Amino acid sequence: MSRRRASKKCRASYIILAVIVVIVVTVTCMAHELNEHLAEITEYRGRKAATEVLTAAVERTMARCGDTQLYRLGYDDSGQVISARLDVNAANRLKNILTEEVGRGIDKLGEDGISIPFGTLLGVPFFTSKGAAFELGVQQLGAVTGDFSSTLESAGINQTRLTVMITVTVEIRAILPDGHTDITAQEEYVINDCMIVGDIPETYMMH
Repeated sequence: MSRRRASKKCRASYIILAVIVVIVVTVTCMAHELNEHLAEITEYRGRKAATEVLTAAVERTMARCGDTQLYRLGYDDSGQVISARLDVNAANRLKNILTEEVGRGIDKLGEDGISIPFGTLLGVPFFTSKGAAFELGVQQLGAVTGDFSSTLESAGINQTRLTVMITVTVEIRAILPDGHTDITAQEEYVINDCMIVGDIPETYMMH
């Protein structure tokens, strides 16, 4: 009888041990999956938030210096436009203001953080945006960059369309419970769009 009891106890111990191992493995796998899902969602939410910061910063910048002429046109004796050149000083002033505005927006994002409801991590539509939220910190990485570009295209008889764009790039770091995710947001914005009387200028220096 004692041997049978010992055998039963031994079997029970093995079963309990197996159950514990299964639970540990399951929890570990779930934690790994949640961490991966959290990183993916954080990257998406972080890029979306950073893009919103860029858009708002561009809008504020244009409100402050929307009348700034970013290009200088040269004319011949007949009044025809023969050259279009980027005004470097004006462009640098606008870029500095934009950088300042983006910095303010990122600072505010850092204060607010990125909020991700636990229900969203489960990947089940019914639970999306429900439950307690993870509050993730945000830091800016490096400097904001702004690169100007432009296009000149014919817009009909004796008319040329000049479009000036700026591509703004910012890098942020979202702080996760077990590490971090670095996110790059880049958007192009039209900051000047005008019609020039005349054909496409012979001299074109807008980059």
